[in-house]
Amino acid sequence: MTLKELRAFVDRIEGDKAVLLVGEREEDTVVVPARYLPDEAVAGSVITIGIRYEPDLTANAKDEVEKLIRKLRKQE
Repeated sequence: MTLKELRAFVDRIEGDKAVLLVGEREEDTVVVPARYLPDEAVAGSVITIGIRYEPDLTANAKDEVEKLIRKLRKQE
């Protein structure tokens, strides 16, 4: 599993939301709950976000959904 990292500029914090500008030229906007930011991050901060694909967790989630679908079909 490779980790992809991207830098984000904290454009602003509006209440409980943080507006991040991401991409090489900060051309994309992402809004996340402000509680996910590091404690030190404020408007104007540069942060790094790590993204990783989790195949085991994906398989587990798929299994759970399939179980729920089977259960719901039995109730019809």
